[in-house]
Amino acid sequence: MIPLWIGITVLAAVALTAVIVLASSKENKKLVTEEYTISSPKIPQAFDGFRIVFLTDLHCNEFGEENEELIRMIDQCDPQIILVGGDMLISKEDKPTDVPLKLMKDLAKKYSVYYANGNHEMRLMRHEEIYGSKYREYVHQLKEYGVWHMFNETIILEQDGQYILLSAVDLEPRYYRRFRIQEMKTEDIELALGKAAGRGFRILLVHNPNYFKAYADWGSDLVLSGHFHGGMVRLPGIGGVISPQFQLFPKYDAGEYHFGNSTMILSRGLGNHSIKLRLFNKPEISCITLKNQRNES
Repeated sequence: MIPLWIGITVLAAVALTAVIVLASSKENKKLVTEEYTISSPKIPQAFDGFRIVFLTDLHCNEFGEENEELIRMIDQCDPQIILVGGDMLISKEDKPTDVPLKLMKDLAKKYSVYYANGNHEMRLMRHEEIYGSKYREYVHQLKEYGVWHMFNETIILEQDGQYILLSAVDLEPRYYRRFRIQEMKTEDIELALGKAAGRGFRILLVHNPNYFKAYADWGSDLVLSGHFHGGMVRLPGIGGVISPQFQLFPKYDAGEYHFGNSTMILSRGLGNHSIKLRLFNKPEISCITLKNQRNES
């Protein structure tokens, strides 16, 4: 006969698991908007008050039918452009790309959309022996919708004769290995993007936040990142518990960080894939306002 204390412990564990699963299921749908203001004397007068929506890590999640709730909340942010940080799909053979493609199509009808890869898009690209032409077809469709798909490049965003710079870098697989943070040097970014020449305000789209110091040293004024899903479970006063690379209590989990003159906004993301767990960690739309520091009152 099983001792009473064991039976009670098992029942308590089952009940706790059920509560966590139920709470996580609800949390995954509680989409929120996070507001950020980035001030710098490098931001031109023409971009003072410029609004950006940053989206990342959708992983085929939906908020409302055909993501109507997500689109409605993006519209409320009133952005000039939308920047996408990758992992909008799931890199599995049996996972369709209809959801992110439909979202990109709908958004591109209203806004200028710039899309950088995450590790899931890069996995599709690097393993055609597994996924076939899925990546090429996905990127082709994005371009057909008018989305600017960025791959190790820098473009100029111009407004009223003034400009800021937008760069996107695709990280090598070694930077996503589990259980270990690979060293990154400024030269590694320069191999992909060249030197950060000029004095313009520079935004860098890069999926993995672990290497913020290297991004800042390269010359980024604003880094937009995701990948960590907020640490899945967030403990009040402590932060995220675990990263996708199995770092416990990672240094960067979500929110705003600073190094020198550089700022990183790390989104909690919009979805998840293998482990669909979120606690105290609502999915996020990042609404960012640029401010010319000289205009601040």
